[in-house]
Amino acid sequence: MKFLSATRAPRLPVLSLAFICWLAFASSASLGQASRHCSEALGQVRITPGEAFSGDLEILSWNIQKASNDGWAQDLAVLADEVNLAFIQEASVQAELSNAINSPLYQTFAAGYADSSQQTGVMTLSTTSPIGQCSLTSWEPWLGTPKATSVAEFPLAGREDRLLTINLHAVNFALGLHDLRQQFRALAELLEQHQGPVILAGDLNTWSGQRQTVVDNFTNEFGLGAIAFNPDLRTTVFGRALDHIYIRGLQAQSAQAIPVTSSDHNPLRVRLVFN
Repeated sequence: MKFLSATRAPRLPVLSLAFICWLAFASSASLGQASRHCSEALGQVRITPGEAFSGDLEILSWNIQKASNDGWAQDLAVLADEVNLAFIQEASVQAELSNAINSPLYQTFAAGYADSSQQTGVMTLSTTSPIGQCSLTSWEPWLGTPKATSVAEFPLAGREDRLLTINLHAVNFALGLHDLRQQFRALAELLEQHQGPVILAGDLNTWSGQRQTVVDNFTNEFGLGAIAFNPDLRTTVFGRALDHIYIRGLQAQSAQAIPVTSSDHNPLRVRLVFN
């Protein structure tokens, strides 16, 4: 992940600024519509007998940097061993990440940045099939590139409620905090309506105090608590951790941030239990 200088941003011509403002308005309108459709769709599918999550949950969250560095497959195989859910950001479709993991997994994908050689986005891998899923797309105003959010709903054994998972790669290059706020506000209706446990995980690009405050205010509003890591070996920029896991209706039994050289982000591995 590349960052602009903290002390000096590039000067943009008036036309560029006007385009950024228009793009922000257009993307906000589209994001709001997609969010409404997502809220209406989830929770409607009837649960049929079969696979469901129960007991402890082992989860992994990792920005895998497009699977572009040596050793990513070996690290993923070890990190994802016996996990129930893996939240991968900057996942490359062409890398076929699930092939690096021993156990068979279901896959949901929300498209993000693409070029002539690969399609990347956020990918959620799970041992249980989701019963509902949808994708939300935000846009980097400076770069005009997409940032994806993948939402999925899973059945829980012996319970009528469901597990809601949110895999999010946050907007990074933006004028102010409006676009970051909009990306999170698109999840508000989902979190208001959902009555069961929730996991929100991803690369949230919280490299400033203001950006972290946006995330804190939103997660506090909807009763999501941050998982703490001790020792905290999460990847930092300007001294602030970028990767987070927030939960509601669950408790963390263990949490690790694991140093690797196969990505510019250290992965997070957590064991959760349901309340």
